[in-house]
Amino acid sequence: MTTPSGGSPIARLARAGVTQPIAVPVPSDDVRFLARKGTAKVAWRVARRRFEVWQSGQSGREAVRWHPAWRRAIWFHAEAPQLGDSLLDLAPRSLLVEHGIAVDVVLPAATLPAFRGDRWLGAVHGFADPIDARDHDVAIVDSACAKALAGKRRHAPALPWLSVRKDYLAYDYQRGLLATRRFAELLGLALSPADETRHARQKLEIGGGAVAAPDGRLALALGGVRPERSYRAWPTVARLLRKTGITRFTLLGSDNGSEAARAVVAALDDEADVLDLVARTDIAGTQRAMAAACAIVCVDGGLLHLACTTRTPTLAVFDASILPAWRLPTDFDGATLVSPTSDVNAIAPEAVTEAALRLMP
Repeated sequence: MTTPSGGSPIARLARAGVTQPIAVPVPSDDVRFLARKGTAKVAWRVARRRFEVWQSGQSGREAVRWHPAWRRAIWFHAEAPQLGDSLLDLAPRSLLVEHGIAVDVVLPAATLPAFRGDRWLGAVHGFADPIDARDHDVAIVDSACAKALAGKRRHAPALPWLSVRKDYLAYDYQRGLLATRRFAELLGLALSPADETRHARQKLEIGGGAVAAPDGRLALALGGVRPERSYRAWPTVARLLRKTGITRFTLLGSDNGSEAARAVVAALDDEADVLDLVARTDIAGTQRAMAAACAIVCVDGGLLHLACTTRTPTLAVFDASILPAWRLPTDFDGATLVSPTSDVNAIAPEAVTEAALRLMP
């Protein structure tokens, strides 16, 4: 990776902002991130973070390795209120648990319901909850910024703490793999490639896991937050699939997929068996439907990451600004389509249909 040259304080700070805190870096957008933001801006953000840590009185409590006596951790996961990022960031909780470390977590309101009952977590708190952290040995935070440390300062000011990302500022990188390598290094572990992949993969097991009887349906994940990552040709894709003999569909998504769901149902015109779960089920219900499907088609977003918590073959659709390696586990079971532009709608519905059919049993 090209980093700012020279030994000036600004250059050193900027290098810290684009240097992953692990020995072997993961796939990332570090080069373009630095080019877009500029050396001065990245350096300023790192300097501000370090000042905030010093000002908070927490600098003397930061640990550089995992102490062997620490058996109970509380993880303040404050910086990623999106389901997809949380599934990646929290993926290596399984690594901690397998090494005898109990993990409680504190989450934003948006992701809190998804992790309640998860098999690798103990207590699951919201940031507004009353939390007694006195029986914990160490706090985990996302990074060394004020937002990441705020919950720790409020609920566990006296605990030692470890940061997953430290000064690293980039947005697009393989989050689950970075966190896994970071914890492995903190614990002094040498993971096999298979174990590293297993712990870095998105995972969510609620009430015994995503076990569902196969239903033979093709699942389409509809909607999206950003227009350029919200595919609008689903009705055409559904019609094309129906013409090939696909008769059973599951429609998945939240409220922002409701209009697309109505359009798909209308396009099929009673010629197919459509289970419309858009805005009609929760995260656990969506996961169960994904696990039961014969294949899933998803655009990059939270539902794609949820699909990765199952073993159902998945077609993952991306715009040109995102490399699949930043999002998908290394043992991803499926296929990818990448738009030639920054808008997924540049992908023809015929291409989506053909790729989906190749995943069908």
